[in-house]
Amino acid sequence: GAIGHAGWSHNYPAAEYHLNEFIGNTTRVDVEPESYQLLDLGSDEIFDHPFTYVSEPGEMELTPQQAENLREYMLRGGFLLIDDFDGQWQLSNFQSQMRNVFPERGYDAMTIEEPIFDLVFGLEDLRATADYNPGSEPIFFGFQNDAGHVVSVACFNNDLANFWDRIDRGSYPLKPSADAFRMGVNFLVYAMTH
Repeated sequence: GAIGHAGWSHNYPAAEYHLNEFIGNTTRVDVEPESYQLLDLGSDEIFDHPFTYVSEPGEMELTPQQAENLREYMLRGGFLLIDDFDGQWQLSNFQSQMRNVFPERGYDAMTIEEPIFDLVFGLEDLRATADYNPGSEPIFFGFQNDAGHVVSVACFNNDLANFWDRIDRGSYPLKPSADAFRMGVNFLVYAMTH
């Protein structure tokens, strides 16, 4: 890939640890901070997890098995959070790869009115992280299953994991950091309740 296929790991494992810690401290979800796992999307192990996080889809190159598994995973109700991509070439690659998963439909831009953005924590807007991300205006794309439930959110021109990763270093102001965590909790709780 254009950035060496290692971009997914630049926030790992601190982002996952801090998000799990926040979830455990602010909800009734029983999660340990170190309960994250690295999985191959082509493995049947993904079906054991209701929530999957994919970083850097701008350099995603799905194998036929990974595309088939991902399709089945989302059709069964598994939730896919996609984060950390910006610019037209990364968006184009993401869209191309997801057409291998669902050739018949795609992702649609979401608005603040979507229930997923007000499930546990209400958000004032979707721009809190805008000044701290590369690219232009952040766009949240959603993918709905046949029942009309969101089973995937793609955070374009955004990088929630940067905020999760660096919360203990004070790299970003509190408001965008808090909103990144609030979104993570909302997405996870939505995944487990819809």
